[in-house]
Amino acid sequence: MGGDTPQLETPGGRWTAGEPPCTVLVVDGDPGARSWILQTLELASIAAVEARDGREAHRLVADGRVRPDVLLTDIAMPGMSGVELAARLRALCPGLRVVMMTGDPSSAEVARAHETIVDTVLLKPLAGAAVLEAIGPRERAHTG
Repeated sequence: MGGDTPQLETPGGRWTAGEPPCTVLVVDGDPGARSWILQTLELASIAAVEARDGREAHRLVADGRVRPDVLLTDIAMPGMSGVELAARLRALCPGLRVVMMTGDPSSAEVARAHETIVDTVLLKPLAGAAVLEAIGPRERAHTG
């Protein structure tokens, strides 16, 4: 009982339980993948909102129902790709961190080429630690 606050260690930093570092918008057309990611984030006490596709995610942000710090999105989705979604949301939320997911290495390389839009690309199948590392706190080098 000694008043210790649980902490989660990731290679990207340390989070204290009950103090979510950010709000994550999770966008994936696969309900199973979305559910697993949401559970992973919940276990780490990270606030998350889900969307089934890019259009739903864009509406959530454009209507002011969610103001994400991180977009965690699949690359290949019907109607609007993850890269297109990221570009649209970055226009609405400057400073939005964008993490993309895909099971296709060639799609990952294409997404990485959009370095002004995409911060990180994860290959599926995902590991919980990799997701937390990608969205977790980090010190960024600022060059002027």
